[in-house]
Amino acid sequence: MAKQNILIVDDEPNLLESFKIGLELKDYIVSIASSGKLALEEIRKRGFDVVLLDIRMPGMDGLETLTEIKRLRPNQVVIMLTGQGSLKSAVEAGRIGAYDYIEKPSTPEAVHLRIQKAVEHQVVKQKLEDIETLVRDDFKGVVGNSRAISEVFDLVRRVAPTDSTILITGETGTGKELIASALHLNSRRRDGRFFALHCAAIPEELLESELFGHERGSFTGAIAQKIGYFEAADGGTLFLDEIGEMSQAAQVRLLRVLQEREFIRVGSTTPVKTDVRLVAATNRNLEEEVQEGRFREDLFYRLNVIQVHLPPLRDRRDDISLLLQHFLEKHKGKDAQLPSISEACVNRLIRHDWPGNIRELENVIERAVALCQDAIIDVNDLPSTILEGGAPRSASQEDIHI
Repeated sequence: MAKQNILIVDDEPNLLESFKIGLELKDYIVSIASSGKLALEEIRKRGFDVVLLDIRMPGMDGLETLTEIKRLRPNQVVIMLTGQGSLKSAVEAGRIGAYDYIEKPSTPEAVHLRIQKAVEHQVVKQKLEDIETLVRDDFKGVVGNSRAISEVFDLVRRVAPTDSTILITGETGTGKELIASALHLNSRRRDGRFFALHCAAIPEELLESELFGHERGSFTGAIAQKIGYFEAADGGTLFLDEIGEMSQAAQVRLLRVLQEREFIRVGSTTPVKTDVRLVAATNRNLEEEVQEGRFREDLFYRLNVIQVHLPPLRDRRDDISLLLQHFLEKHKGKDAQLPSISEACVNRLIRHDWPGNIRELENVIERAVALCQDAIIDVNDLPSTILEGGAPRSASQEDIHI
């Protein structure tokens, strides 16, 4: 691994020399600057992995210097050096964009540990940004680079340009709607509308009206004509989530739409043509539902032209570190400092079996961000369901740090 470049900025010569010697013994390449102005000159000339910046300095103080550093290099990792009575300023530095702070006096060993934590954090963050740049347009909101999710990406890219009906399978919380959206964004219909309907959330007596629309007076409460999802999504994509919850009557009408490419509004006798790409999803085993007589076999084969299976989170643990970083960014608050996660906390999260999958992980991180103190998420910030559960990992798995 290449040596890391560190810039130390402080107006105390003895502290500068002490830190420089100590960190060089840890195999860092160390540069020093005795003022904010000199530090900016160094940063303009070359990049540094980490900048250690004193808050209290004559002339341009640490907060002013930090502001200028962030203007010059928005992604620069800066750790503030604070003395007693400077904690309020350290909090302000976090708002401006400092990664962390260290109270003085401190040993080179303690500084070394903070630097390593900052570097590891930046590596994960950059990896996440690279992945999100790669998939931002095609897989909006889908994060991961494990083999399991990469195979899903490859399949989606291959089948999205077709008009084939897609059946997405997977446990609750695995991100089926995100993949349905990705199918739409990668298709020739991407300029059309994308609609999503959760079949289990609509009462059975209203589901047909939601799908196909109704005429005025067709039933009690139908005071005006209503356009259904199949009509509204014409030229685009319609995503039907939890299709296994659909009633037999609705299944018959859906089968007709897939066969004839037309439907009839409730209370009407006039067929309406539709050009919709259908994507369905279920957390049930539809083949078993067919055998039990709860789901029509002919509809199953119409839906299951191409199946995309989403693996549960327990089968893609390599993605957890990236997902953690993604959800930290999402829930940290507009002007808040990005929290870090302790090593013990990350390892506990990786061991958990995640029965609620990605949705459960996001809820845990949102809760932890709200509860954590000093912008560090620790094991005590996790819910009891995480602390009491979790399957042990194999000995070959390496710890992942953020």
